[in-house]
Amino acid sequence: MFTAANREMALRVFEDLGIRSPSSPPDDEPPPVESFDAYETTALVEHAVEALPQEQKPAAKLPWLNMSEWDGRPIPERQWAIRDRVPLKQAGLFSGEGGTGKSIIELMKNVAHVTAKDWLGTVPEPGPAFYLGAEDDKDEIHIRLAAIAQHYGVTFKDLIGGGLHVLPLLGQDATLVAATKGGTVEVTGLYRQLFEAAGDIKPKNISIDTLSRAFSGNEIDRVQVYAFAMHMQALAKVADGSVTVLSHPSLQGINSGSGLSGSTAWHGAFRFRQYLKAAKSDDGEQVNNDLRELEFKKNQYGPRGETIVLRYQRGLFLPEGGVSSLDKLAREAKVNETFLELLHRFAGQGRNVSATPTAPNYAPTAFADDPDAKRHGFRKADMKDAMARLFSAGKVHIENYGRPSRPASRLTVKP
Repeated sequence: MFTAANREMALRVFEDLGIRSPSSPPDDEPPPVESFDAYETTALVEHAVEALPQEQKPAAKLPWLNMSEWDGRPIPERQWAIRDRVPLKQAGLFSGEGGTGKSIIELMKNVAHVTAKDWLGTVPEPGPAFYLGAEDDKDEIHIRLAAIAQHYGVTFKDLIGGGLHVLPLLGQDATLVAATKGGTVEVTGLYRQLFEAAGDIKPKNISIDTLSRAFSGNEIDRVQVYAFAMHMQALAKVADGSVTVLSHPSLQGINSGSGLSGSTAWHGAFRFRQYLKAAKSDDGEQVNNDLRELEFKKNQYGPRGETIVLRYQRGLFLPEGGVSSLDKLAREAKVNETFLELLHRFAGQGRNVSATPTAPNYAPTAFADDPDAKRHGFRKADMKDAMARLFSAGKVHIENYGRPSRPASRLTVKP
């Protein structure tokens, strides 16, 4: 269908180029477009538009979404790789300090995909999974997968049959997306191989470990960040699954709790984002080497803000029952530590304290008045809870002392 604007444009170009209709006799003026047959008109208009300078060519029409039939159709269900955590056909970021256990947790997720097993309280969508690891050799991956397979009660034959594909890239060029000297972002041969494999095998998750090895661009350049994310998104779409890129946060990202490195575009460019951190006290010291907190920072299509506390056990990280927050756990550990320190000090000064609430020397009351407790903001209720935890852990007990005719008791540290 040719509009009046199309015809006027064609006539102007015909005049400039001297184009005439082959079926028309020579004339000083080009014939009107309406006199051409349909085929001839199509060819001449295309030729005329092609001959225009780029800035004068008409823009292509926008491909508006056709919603005319939606009223009679059922609303499609949202698809998940892991329900309410990882959307299907999307790419996401999994950040955490080095050595916190990201790779183990990601391998656990992939094993859960291929064996239809539980992963941190939910069952991922069954299907194949890819793991590209640029930070560990095949022996280390073997050790980790052996512990995970034992936990799930499966064999390596089961993992292979379920579609687990592992590619160790330690010491090799693991770049998937690179920036040229001109600042443009291009994919590498390795990316093209991965893209083809993803289209053939259709993994439910592709793990890229880590960002610093897979992306050679500028992490603070928003354009390059979004270009990298676009290529990860393309991988997720061709796989009909998810892509998870593991990364390390900057010092600022650690201190702020964002878990990011470089531009804030990293948060906006991905549809889901997770952050793994260790338990630390107020002074920044790690409280417990076995504990981690996995925070689901972003979920574009579902609930966000979920936090899971994990404990390192038998080579993998498992949910710690009854613990909702590492910050709470770290604070409790600090109160316990302060309580024991004050109990030692009071004993050395000959100041006995009691576990009896009605006693004038009740330990929680006495300790809450101490400058060390006040400096940390610990109150009587905090000290009371700490004493109960320490009794349960067998770290304090009640010791009897004094003459048999006049017995007395005091709270002491259990030897």
